[in-house]
Amino acid sequence: MNRAIRHLLLPTAFVVLAILMPAQATASVLAVEQDCADSDTFERKHSEADLRAALGQIQADLAEYGTCRQMINAALAAMTKDQASKDSGDGGPGAAAADIDGDGVVTPEEKAVAARKAKAKQKQRNQEIAAVSDELVQDDVAVATGDDDSGGMSLPLILAIVALICAGIGGGLWYAAKRNPAFANALRRVSPPFGNS
Repeated sequence: MNRAIRHLLLPTAFVVLAILMPAQATASVLAVEQDCADSDTFERKHSEADLRAALGQIQADLAEYGTCRQMINAALAAMTKDQASKDSGDGGPGAAAADIDGDGVVTPEEKAVAARKAKAKQKQRNQEIAAVSDELVQDDVAVATGDDDSGGMSLPLILAIVALICAGIGGGLWYAAKRNPAFANALRRVSPPFGNS
């Protein structure tokens, strides 16, 4: 009896892990989708990884009738913009940024240079926002025409199907071994792939 329990312990542990791991991985995606479905703005803070994962797994009703895809894309664009502004390091056309030569005095020429830099930076941001808006429109067109690729089975569903197939095969072998002693003897002669016992 102990031998049978010992042989079933490892496969049972794998099945339990296969069931629990996707549930933990999709918890953050579900939180993003629930936040999307609640209102037209995100009320909680989500990580970039969670937003990207949720973007790939948006439920059909949220994708078709809601603005979840647009909200996620806008949040990702805002994160990218915030990261770019942190990376650039300059504080805008303030006094410290306008003092180019570092002498503590801001001359009219330095103010003009700082204003041109700020204007160029704003133009670049506007172009980035326009590019994101164009992507959103293209995504909306793809969803409306049915060309978007968000369909398909999710990982938890695939793992559940695999677990059911394994359970079915195991149950079939067990039933065949109980009904047919010759089959049971043949199964006993097969050595387990993971060591001697």
